[in-house]
Amino acid sequence: MSHLRQIKRKTSGLLAELGSTPDEVARTLESTGVQGVPRDNHSCAVALYLSALVGSEPRIRSVAVGHCSLMITLVAPVDARPAGRLRVQLPKAVRGFVAEFDAHHYPEVTRDVVTTPSVIPAPAV
Repeated sequence: MSHLRQIKRKTSGLLAELGSTPDEVARTLESTGVQGVPRDNHSCAVALYLSALVGSEPRIRSVAVGHCSLMITLVAPVDARPAGRLRVQLPKAVRGFVAEFDAHHYPEVTRDVVTTPSVIPAPAV
């Protein structure tokens, strides 16, 4: 089995193990301590969870989650073949979780984002 096929199979298995309903997926992520940012492909709870599990693989650069699929960006191997992307279909339960997570329905796995103002207000005189 090719290395890419192994990565895809492992990732698909990890996604399936998250649960069979969106609520089960949320509970699994919560039990592992994952907290993500809604509507952020690279920092959503599912992306962070999978990055922690498969991100140590030397050929994986990043993991991003969309509405229906997961995109794994690969690093070019030493022999200079082009790097690429590996798309993995999200199971129905994970797709449902992502939609509800993006709508802020799972606060237990949502991390607050601290934003820095682009303009610092002048002190009052």
